[in-house]
Amino acid sequence: MSWAAPADTPPWVVLVAGVLGLGVGHLLGTRLQSLGYRLDEEAGQPRRLAGWTVPMVLGPVWAALAWRFGGASGWALLPALLCFATVALALTWVDLDVHRLPEGLTLPSLPILVAQLALAAGAGDDWGLLGRSLLSAGALAALALVLALVAAALGSGFGLGDVVLCGLIGLVTGAVGWWLPLVALYTAFLLGGLYAVVHVVVRRRSRRDAVPFGPFLVAGALLALFVEVPPLL
Repeated sequence: MSWAAPADTPPWVVLVAGVLGLGVGHLLGTRLQSLGYRLDEEAGQPRRLAGWTVPMVLGPVWAALAWRFGGASGWALLPALLCFATVALALTWVDLDVHRLPEGLTLPSLPILVAQLALAAGAGDDWGLLGRSLLSAGALAALALVLALVAAALGSGFGLGDVVLCGLIGLVTGAVGWWLPLVALYTAFLLGGLYAVVHVVVRRRSRRDAVPFGPFLVAGALLALFVEVPPLL
């Protein structure tokens, strides 16, 4: 496994994607700051995040994805990846705030991403992309469901919201390559494990303190999109 070389993306595409990401991030951050996703029992909690963090993250992420996939070979896939990054950032915000991945955001994203990937497959005359994406989504969600059942027995925080998120991750990473869903999941657990060590040893918190896993899944997925793995034999 190695870092993948970028596509032959014109610099102006990267610049435009970054600027548009800042604009979409500003709108998303404003919407998230309204805290409309909170349930009644969560209404009294203090606000944990600042709205300006959303465009400051989404702009560079959109630019990086355009740099990686905006060339002639990857342009059809880019809209689905940008959509995923936007949804993933919103889910990260909510999970960090209330330790929950709302179905009102994850479930509608599934058909939207499938439709975008179908358009990408049609535009590139590569229907194997869509089949690979759907199979990867089902496999990663099934694996995540097993992990969620084990976590529930152990009293851990890996839940059904994470399972649906894994389905989304399988869709977008599977569209790029067969191995990338596993790379994304492995990276997420690696990052989560490192954070847990710091959380316990450095900050001297209890191992049972609630730590949302959604942000690690999102980070693992985005990092996986930038690595190159051997083809499936």
